[in-house]
Amino acid sequence: MALIRIEEWAGGANAANARVSFNYGPAYPVTVADPFTPQQEYQLAWYFEEHLNAPFFKQVQACEAASSITAYGEALFLQVFTAVSDAYATYKKHAEAGLQTLQFEIAGSPAFQALHWEALKDPQLPHPFALDATIVRKNLTSVHFEATVRPSPTINILVVTSRPDGWRDVGYRTISHQ
Repeated sequence: MALIRIEEWAGGANAANARVSFNYGPAYPVTVADPFTPQQEYQLAWYFEEHLNAPFFKQVQACEAASSITAYGEALFLQVFTAVSDAYATYKKHAEAGLQTLQFEIAGSPAFQALHWEALKDPQLPHPFALDATIVRKNLTSVHFEATVRPSPTINILVVTSRPDGWRDVGYRTISHQ
């Protein structure tokens, strides 16, 4: 399985704000920005969050938003893979083994994660990578919080008992008896 890591990067020169690497090899600096205007982002937010509440209304607007997802994914792909020819060549080499062998790891801050990485699409392929490859997101900003536990004289244990044969199975209390 080939790992393609797209990572937010603050130390880039020439406005590079991210880097892409393959199997933790050399990283190629790239510039990644939201391909859409705020108005287009608003249309996507409406489509993803509100359209399914009333799917029979605003059909034209819904079709436009749905078709714009392809343009978004292709624009994101071009930003990440075509800025550096070596990155594109390495991507093509790994993609030849089949898209199901690719794993994309998106690492960055919540602002970087706000991009619609699941729409990432090679213009030469019929559909986005998310339908064939694995996409994993990682937050590089660590979250610290303190968990407190209330003292209690009782220990609660959840026992899950598999009973595939239903009423013909052995009684669940028999299995989970002390």
